[in-house]
Amino acid sequence: MRIGRCHGVYTVFMLIALALSGGPAARAAVPYPSFSFDAWNERVPCPAPYEPVNLVDGYDIRQEDKYSLSGWAVVPLNQPAGLDFDSRGHLYVADAGNSRIVEFDRDFRFVQSIGGSSGKSRLNRPQGVFVSDDGLIYVADTGNRRVVKFAADGTFLQEYMRPQSSVFGDSYRFAPVSVVVDRRGNLYVVTEGGYRGLVCLAQDGTFLGFFGGNQSGFDLMWVIKRLFFTDEQLRQEARRLPGSPVCAAIDKNGLIYTATTGVNHGQIKRFSLGGINTIPDIDYGDRGMRVGTSRFTGIDVDAQGFITAVDSNSGQVFQYTPRGDLLYVFGWKGIAYVDRMGVLNQASGLAVRDDGIIAVADSRASNIHIFQPTEFARAVQTAVSLYEDGLYQESRRHWEQVLRMDANYDLAHKGLARAAYQEGDWQEAMNEFRLAADRHGYSESFWWARREWLLEYADTVLITAVAVWLCGYVGFRLWRKASGRTKRRDYKVHRYVRDLMHAVRVLTRPADAFYEIRWEGKGSVPVAIALVGAAFATRLLELYKTNLIFLTVDVERINVAQQAMVFVLPFALWVLANHLVSSLKSGEGRFRDILIGSAYALVPYIIVHAPLVLISQGLTMYEQTVYSFLAQTSWIWTALLLFVMVQTIHNYDLLEAIPNCIYSLAVMVTIGAIGALVLGLTQNLVEFIDALYQEVLYRVF
Repeated sequence: MRIGRCHGVYTVFMLIALALSGGPAARAAVPYPSFSFDAWNERVPCPAPYEPVNLVDGYDIRQEDKYSLSGWAVVPLNQPAGLDFDSRGHLYVADAGNSRIVEFDRDFRFVQSIGGSSGKSRLNRPQGVFVSDDGLIYVADTGNRRVVKFAADGTFLQEYMRPQSSVFGDSYRFAPVSVVVDRRGNLYVVTEGGYRGLVCLAQDGTFLGFFGGNQSGFDLMWVIKRLFFTDEQLRQEARRLPGSPVCAAIDKNGLIYTATTGVNHGQIKRFSLGGINTIPDIDYGDRGMRVGTSRFTGIDVDAQGFITAVDSNSGQVFQYTPRGDLLYVFGWKGIAYVDRMGVLNQASGLAVRDDGIIAVADSRASNIHIFQPTEFARAVQTAVSLYEDGLYQESRRHWEQVLRMDANYDLAHKGLARAAYQEGDWQEAMNEFRLAADRHGYSESFWWARREWLLEYADTVLITAVAVWLCGYVGFRLWRKASGRTKRRDYKVHRYVRDLMHAVRVLTRPADAFYEIRWEGKGSVPVAIALVGAAFATRLLELYKTNLIFLTVDVERINVAQQAMVFVLPFALWVLANHLVSSLKSGEGRFRDILIGSAYALVPYIIVHAPLVLISQGLTMYEQTVYSFLAQTSWIWTALLLFVMVQTIHNYDLLEAIPNCIYSLAVMVTIGAIGALVLGLTQNLVEFIDALYQEVLYRVF
């Protein structure tokens, strides 16, 4: 009886412990953050897509050693670089520090070492390795400036030296760091500093040309130098060369992928057989980095077309859809040397196995980190694959599963929206695109929804519009006729109402209106302040209620106080700066006149942008020109009114008003810079005093 009772208590205790631990499916926390980016390029945390499961250091590698008593010596990995998996799932490592290629099986146990101690099979700090479908091993033998081909058993077969071609160029450096081979047997070689692109070689070593080069891009400073520098000065300047690829990969369809460093967009490219990039030319790195840019040192593509790359600057692994959309980012780089599974010190290579396993080489720690996908990554990849295959309804279930794991995952909302779009459910597509802040997708869905609505209600809308116009026209004519028969009376209008109505005169006859402000006392400071407040209220209305298609900021991150500073402070600085400059330039306008006149100049912004918020609700990106034209017109109108105000109030001619405006803008910038400097120094002083106070309290009490 006692034994049974104890056994029952023990069972209950174990069940409670199992429940608290999360059950068998519970996993330990990963040693790095995981996140994605929203539509505003802000980091959004997400569940870990991959978790570290192994750390391969090669301490099971034994090689013959005639100086050892046992005849063998343990030779672990030393500065591993390029990686590749073969069709069996075996991992091949370019072990640069030991000048060899190491093969591991699917369980990452040592199989063989490739690279002889003498002759043509001897390697010198190889940086890249590639295994073809037929088991041939191609090595980027960087130190020997060649590419070497081995058989599956490590037998030397062929070497590819520097191409002997006039097209290749005598001064062009040939030091291979990465190599891939297509189904035809053509080699695509990445070389150190290869700004012309990949070197394409035939199976017999014939030079076929350069493939997939980058563009140098536009540089305004270089254009200015070419205009003013002499030929000798230009020769002394550093040559403007396009970015150089540092690694390459190839997918099952024979498309070549490259990763380029030293650029802030287009770091990853996918080239068609004709050498044309087929994915968007965007920033593929960490858009949240405050210093420097991402430096991809490894790239690979799995059987489903997912692109995976590793950034050596941040130690982060990025994974993208076949379209180039970011799925998630995970990983971390240790501040100091860290020998911990999952934390990278200096990422130098990456490879993806057919089952989703990711291997990342760490050249500083001389090991290889193995990551396996979590349930979250599996669900995301399955949903993307189903959608890419046209199985939209089937992808819904997986996207919903993703949202149950992470309700803030924007790509899941995009997936549901695209599925609804393909099925013609425009309203649901719009709702999901709005949640993901996908303006392009929302615009496309809204266009179709608007089209259906117009087809159904166009006649009703047209008849209603004509009826309203007729009623308004008839009513206006009757009012005019009645007012003509009525004896005119002079009604006393409230002063502030009269001052507010003066805005109409500013819009129709600005020179006379500003003259009346200066010399006839029209306008008032309270009305000016009210106009500035109305302009700021219009700005808030624009931020919160403009159609998503035309939004440029995230509504959820809007800070009203900050927006007030951004809007009101420049206005105040303009009034102050113009008053200071005009006082020195014999301007006749008073501070009061400048304040009132500048406030009236904001009226075009109010009367255009307030209705524009309503108009935007019925526009798509196809009508963006209309929206942009109206918005820009209001700003140009406001600027012209400010110029007329300066010229009229200060009694300037044209040649006096232009320098006055330029000097006023310069003084604005100067005052703003000085204010920011004083504010920063004051903040530092306050922090110092607070720290000193805390230290005194700690030491004395």
